Amino acid sequence: MRKLIESPYVKEENHRFYIITQWAYVIGFFGHAAGIIQFKELGISEMVYFNIFYSVPCFAAAFFLNRSGRHNAAFTLAFLELLFHQVLSTYFMSWEAGAHFWLIYLAALCFFNPSWKTPLQYGLLAIILLSYVYMYFSFQEGIYLINERGLSTLNITNALITLTIISLLVNYYSRATRKAENKLKDEKAMTSSMLDKVGALFGQQVSEEIAQELISSEFEFESKQLEVSVMFLDIRDFTRFADTNEPNEVAGFQNAVFSELIQIVKENKGVVLQILGDGIMAVFGAPVINEDHAENAVNAGKKMVDRIQELGREGVIPPIRVGIGINSGKVIAGNLGNESRRFYSLTGKNVIIAARIEQLNKIYGSQMLISGMTYDELKLKPEVEEIGMIELRGIVDKVRIFNVL
Repeated sequence: MRKLIESPYVKEENHRFYIITQWAYVIGFFGHAAGIIQFKELGISEMVYFNIFYSVPCFAAAFFLNRSGRHNAAFTLAFLELLFHQVLSTYFMSWEAGAHFWLIYLAALCFFNPSWKTPLQYGLLAIILLSYVYMYFSFQEGIYLINERGLSTLNITNALITLTIISLLVNYYSRATRKAENKLKDEKAMTSSMLDKVGALFGQQVSEEIAQELISSEFEFESKQLEVSVMFLDIRDFTRFADTNEPNEVAGFQNAVFSELIQIVKENKGVVLQILGDGIMAVFGAPVINEDHAENAVNAGKKMVDRIQELGREGVIPPIRVGIGINSGKVIAGNLGNESRRFYSLTGKNVIIAARIEQLNKIYGSQMLISGMTYDELKLKPEVEEIGMIELRGIVDKVRIFNVL
């Protein structure tokens, strides 16, 4: 029987609805077949023929329609059969026979089919309610006379069957609700776990958008090679400032500057990996891949220079200069450390190049230098001054350097 119930045409999202309705059609088929005998014993020939030529074929057709994936057609066919059957049963046997109890069950079924739109559901409910009222006022006496004991038996049988079906429906929805709630709890726990991972690796230096993307993509932190842009920023003469001012003034200065710099990195889809006391290290294009990493890094650098100058003019911080170095290329990015301490880190030649470029600002009196690799990646070229091919400490090949004006 199980093989007969299962079907290759049923989509995963419809599987639960399909299984429940398929068993209901089987029960409906045999129930109405048994009804033929019952109505024959009561002498109601019209209902005998109705069951033979309409009810039983309806449930058989519903079964095979449902199995072929036509769930709406099957459900509608069975639904209408039940409605017509109860109206006719009440008409022939009277209100006291209790067939009207099935309309209560049908009212619940209006909302059982997930594919039915809300207007259709409430429209069918209105039809059932009107049918219920009409049957009450019109069919108090039936066409056939059935003795009182027979009516009582039919009444209690229909009532018990209806109560059982409604209880099963409530149980179904209750279990489905609990399952959905438990699944939601599991998803929240998973999200919380991923947030903890993101927070442990990046702290507050990652934007909410990147954090959510890491979570939604179930990002794994294994080391991998990525195409990124790396930025190093240094605050000029910070050591002298720290030596000549009180610790609380130094801390206030750092908070004012770094909060602005970190925010600019976030706004440009970057991540601050390290705060170095007098500078920061940031990456664009990792851990979330971003093809516009060079564009974002240069835009962030230009905004940093402008914002530091604004803060100086506003008197928030003393007038200072920064040195920014940006390089683009392949790096190894991943999670380093052990169970007690992990951090997201970048390694490779291109990271060293970015650090060396930042140091060149002291030589050229500039505030923002980028490599030729970064410049070539830019779709919209900024105003620059080409410094030339420069030899960098620890790097075999010379690197083309541009000063961003």
